[in-house]
Amino acid sequence: MRRLGAIILCTLLALSLFAGGASEKKSQERIVTTTCRAEYATAEWYTKMNADFEAETGIKVVVDPTPGNDDDHNIKVVTDLISGSDIDVIETLGPRDQQSRVDAGFFMPLKALCEKNGIDYQGIWGSNITIQDDGDFYGIPFKKEIWVCYYNKNLFDQAGVPYPTAPWTWDDYIETAKKLTDSSKGIYGSYMPNDTPWEIVRAMQENVPYFKADGSSNFDAPEWKETIEWYKSLSEDLGIQPTMEFIKANNCSWNYYAIDGDKYALFCQGNWFLRLLNSQSEYPRDWEYGVVAMPGTGTPEGNTILGSSGSVSINKNAAHPEEAFIYATWIAQNQWRYEGGLPALATLTDADLELCFQANVDASNGQTTIEELANAMYLDGTNFYQTDFVGTAATEYNSIVKEEIEKYCLEQQDIDTTISRIIVRANEAISAAN
Repeated sequence: MRRLGAIILCTLLALSLFAGGASEKKSQERIVTTTCRAEYATAEWYTKMNADFEAETGIKVVVDPTPGNDDDHNIKVVTDLISGSDIDVIETLGPRDQQSRVDAGFFMPLKALCEKNGIDYQGIWGSNITIQDDGDFYGIPFKKEIWVCYYNKNLFDQAGVPYPTAPWTWDDYIETAKKLTDSSKGIYGSYMPNDTPWEIVRAMQENVPYFKADGSSNFDAPEWKETIEWYKSLSEDLGIQPTMEFIKANNCSWNYYAIDGDKYALFCQGNWFLRLLNSQSEYPRDWEYGVVAMPGTGTPEGNTILGSSGSVSINKNAAHPEEAFIYATWIAQNQWRYEGGLPALATLTDADLELCFQANVDASNGQTTIEELANAMYLDGTNFYQTDFVGTAATEYNSIVKEEIEKYCLEQQDIDTTISRIIVRANEAISAAN
């Protein structure tokens, strides 16, 4: 991996080389425009990141924040892009939304720009960049989110069970959860909420495709049926995690484990959940957590790290395309240094890993270590697999899978009906989208 200074120098060369020729220095102030959720606009890490960029390049960052949650922000971004907004740089979380925006033709192609401006995109980001069918790419990844397994150290200590270590299999996970389950106290060894990817995690780890070669649903592949049945068995047959009825009746939302984690020994979720577990003011608790890599299926492919990523793109109608290119490539190399988490760089040094995880280690007050986080999120996986559905009608496809599996887990239909309904409904959505 090139040294950071060399990378930044290459990025700064775009000041004079953008579009293949020398550009004269503008007399007016140089700016780049972007957007974010309102809470980011005032966050210390975000303001410092933009201030450092401004100091380094002389380009002023103008931010247009969006009130509300992620959905509100996404709706505004898409609405603005459809209406022909000339905002320069757009960050997108998750490959599904990124792909839909690429398919809509919102973004500028980046391959030729990188080549003209001396940005070694393959050396810096490698396979983390998504190459489209036309051989180009329309976004550069600025971070990864990795699914990991959290565990309640207090429950392990009370049961006299050793903490989990990776690599391990789902069979190991189940045997561990059995030892920790105590129904008389309402304690479960496992908690995986009814939200993709947990319902279909095993097939995902085996890289079973969502689509056939002709673009139709591939949910008649036997691995999907097997993983759905396996997920239901954890509660219905083995009793090691709450039933779907319990989850629905208690409104177990996305932050449930941070609130009620004293009753659940093992919990699978993304690395972003560390922010909740480290926030004693917002989620006070009297138990300590640990982090370990996700279990695998026991095959080389099945040790795949599951995760998602965020991409930064340039609006095809950008008012300041030169400045936008400089900002986008800088963000894709540096945002992780401010926000925390795992960068989407092709290679990480030991110093990079330490920087990635130090903030979370400090916030944990001794509950986790850099080595533990690095092993869980980076070193213990053989591959990386995006958990987002990416393809025609991906959003609808994902919702259909979730809805039909929920009906199965609630005993409203059998497994064969579930698979059949997923295939029929998904193919209808795919056909309508085409």
